[in-house]
Amino acid sequence: ENLGLETGALAATYGRWGDFSVSLNYDQLPHYRFNDGRTPFNGSGSTVQTLPFNWVGADSTAGFTTLSSSLKEVNIDKARQRYTGGFRWQLSEAWQLMSEFRHETKQGNETLGAIFGTDGGNPRGSIVARPVDYQTDEVTLGLSYANTRTQYNFAYSAMLFSNKDKALRFENPFNESSWSPGANFSDGAVGQMGLEPDNTSSQFSFSAGHTLGGGTRISGSAISTRLEQNDSYLPYSSVFPVSISLPKPDLDGRVDSLVVNLNLSTRLNRKTTARLRYNYRERDNKTKRDIYLRIPNDSRTQSGLISSNARINRVYDLERNRYSIDLNYRLTTGVRLSAGYKYQETDRTMVDVATTKEDSGFFRFSFKPSAISSGWVKVTRSERDASTYDSTVPFIMGHNPDYVATLVGNQIFENDPLLRRYHLADRKRDEISASLNIYPSDNMGISLLGKGSSTDYPSSVVGLEGSDDSHYAVDISYTPASAWTASIYYNHDRFSNRINGYTRLGFPFLTPFYPASVRSSGLNWTVKSEDRVNTFGGGIDWKPPGGRFDLSLDANYTDAVTKTSPVGGGGFLPIPGVITDLPFPDVTTETTSLSIKGRYQLRRGTELAIRYWYEDYGSRDWALDGVGVDTLSNVLLPGNQSPDYSGHIFLISVIFELD
Repeated sequence: ENLGLETGALAATYGRWGDFSVSLNYDQLPHYRFNDGRTPFNGSGSTVQTLPFNWVGADSTAGFTTLSSSLKEVNIDKARQRYTGGFRWQLSEAWQLMSEFRHETKQGNETLGAIFGTDGGNPRGSIVARPVDYQTDEVTLGLSYANTRTQYNFAYSAMLFSNKDKALRFENPFNESSWSPGANFSDGAVGQMGLEPDNTSSQFSFSAGHTLGGGTRISGSAISTRLEQNDSYLPYSSVFPVSISLPKPDLDGRVDSLVVNLNLSTRLNRKTTARLRYNYRERDNKTKRDIYLRIPNDSRTQSGLISSNARINRVYDLERNRYSIDLNYRLTTGVRLSAGYKYQETDRTMVDVATTKEDSGFFRFSFKPSAISSGWVKVTRSERDASTYDSTVPFIMGHNPDYVATLVGNQIFENDPLLRRYHLADRKRDEISASLNIYPSDNMGISLLGKGSSTDYPSSVVGLEGSDDSHYAVDISYTPASAWTASIYYNHDRFSNRINGYTRLGFPFLTPFYPASVRSSGLNWTVKSEDRVNTFGGGIDWKPPGGRFDLSLDANYTDAVTKTSPVGGGGFLPIPGVITDLPFPDVTTETTSLSIKGRYQLRRGTELAIRYWYEDYGSRDWALDGVGVDTLSNVLLPGNQSPDYSGHIFLISVIFELD
């Protein structure tokens, strides 16, 4: 019942060289999130979650008079079991047939927000443990051909994902007077939400390569994929009846995609080589669009078609073309120059930006200043230009056109019109990196690496304005004798971001934000965040002559901190005299790890291996520490705290060869 660690692996392979091979593998991989949560729900982690018989509903957690006596422990974890295998059959000297399969199950639970409420003022929610019971099956069949100059491969794969649980039902612990009658706890309201639907995918692929004369090679690949999903819909609501039914019984979703790659590499002359690459990607979403007259979070009776609740599913298409060229030139022995250019153009539908174009280039200088040193320096520059940013597109494409025709001004935006999504916005990025390797003696090596980048979003008034990242590393290895090797290293990473925002106040203030001329500068704010990670480590290896025994020691320490500082605005709270730009408390993580392992050859073909592993982990997160189940007025939380643990693992194994 308790055989040890919940991780495990088993692998077996059998074959004859140049003829065939068969393999079978098994892996068990757990994932633990936390084990100190609490919940009042009965059936936590199942598809039906109910409240205790004596539960007293209220409009906030402060009114839950029976909460403390109803709490039960809840652990959030999952376990994945994976079976993989396949065979390869050498049909002839040039032809090979192969097949692979994967069967994977994932079981456990995960957190999910179970919500009632209709707008920004009245939502109430509970963080519940929803079930996870997935199964994934995948099979691939391929045929390949290869000789000294030409290779090509055909393959077909199919994948089926199934979820044993289709929906989660949960009782609503809250009462809120602004909801329609029937949605409160006192009315017996039970919410329902769909879980991940079953879906399938199929893929055809072809790849080929051919070597021409003169150091020239051409290669390419094409991959065509189809994704389909037709699980039955849940009803609009488990609380209210409907006057307008669902437009169809299921999504009948289908997405086709195509990816094409072409490569040409050639030697232009004795010192120069070139590589040309082309990539094409297309996503064609063939899912039909329909009007869905939604009932928001089981909290309001169904509205008419000319309302904000009449929504149309958006289908996103994409087409991308990417071209690149790289040149390498050997100036002298040990000195090389490299340069490259890449152009990418992407067209999208139903998003704020229709087209983005990006140019990027790099220059790299590799050198060898002496017999005991070598290094390189690389500089990269990229610029992305976006077409006209239209913040109304997501809103218009997601609502009934007849309803959109009744709106003006502030009403036709899904987000702040000055907000720029960072993956669509204009962007400029510069990066420089360098490396230096020094070998002062035959038994010592020193490696230095540094990289820094700066990213700017010049048109982003609201959203991510820019970021700066840096990385430095030093690694020293020393071999005082043939049996001994020692090393130490240090890594430093720093990531900083600047995000601009605007406080759009709700009722009763109703702050206008469009057009930009009516915006109040006093409601602008900026958040600066910075992550710093320092890692120290080292190790010693001892392998005495004879080869029957070896011993190694490894240790490392990591210290990470996140600093978050809001600046300016006075707009976080519209109350005079309130200080709004104090920094958030730091989020910290410290990890110390020590590993000692050894191997001893008992006799020919049999070895004994022993390992001791110690790890100490500590973290502090203000978003978790001291936050109880009822700390928030409108949300029931699990109350878990920051992870903090230490562990000792002792492993012993015997490795032997079968006759």
